[in-house]
Amino acid sequence: MFPDEIVTPRLRLRPLSREEVDPLAAYDYFAASRSDTIEEETKYVTWGPHKTPKEAYDYFSEASEAHENAEGATYAIFPREGEAGAGELAGTAGFGTDWDKRRAVFGMWLRKEFWGRGYSGERAAAFFAAVFDVLDLEVALAYAMPENEPSCRAISKYTERFGGDEIGTFRNDAIDADGTPRDVRGWAVTREQWYEATGGEYDAEFHWAGDDRLECDGGVEAGDRFERRDPLEADDE
Repeated sequence: MFPDEIVTPRLRLRPLSREEVDPLAAYDYFAASRSDTIEEETKYVTWGPHKTPKEAYDYFSEASEAHENAEGATYAIFPREGEAGAGELAGTAGFGTDWDKRRAVFGMWLRKEFWGRGYSGERAAAFFAAVFDVLDLEVALAYAMPENEPSCRAISKYTERFGGDEIGTFRNDAIDADGTPRDVRGWAVTREQWYEATGGEYDAEFHWAGDDRLECDGGVEAGDRFERRDPLEADDE
């Protein structure tokens, strides 16, 4: 049901799975003892650095199962040719679905070296098209901790672009890695707002397994990285 590849002008997104990313290699980049930047990269999300390789393996399994069961989609982000770091795993992005409420919640995490490129808005534009035009949902939401000012600015910018707005601050709505309740700010865009802003047009392609347009250059080996699932936006503009 969910696209097996999303292509934007600068990015290619593929489902996060053991076929795309080696969980053992990913551990090298998500363990505090092995990554110089993971503490900064996870400052405003609700998960902490991995303590064992089993955490990476279990997460990949959960992500694949959620994708297959249409419960949520988590994608590995690869910059396309012409971008610095083309072909590297820049981070991950995804959305959880609540079919009964007909809404999706966006989340994103980027490696520090890919901050500041505007990838958040480009990925969000593709996700809006996916949840509204492909999946026929009615509302898309995004959340960030108030202290995460770059992500708050990025979300504000892309929700305004597509006709949405901020919906408020939710007290103690998230739990961080050490169990502390944290406030979050929230934004929403409705399908009607998105369509009025875009006329239903978008600059993204969606491919499914078996589609001959599906790019075949994606396995990610040692040295690349992935994201732990998180409903918050954690990136830089």
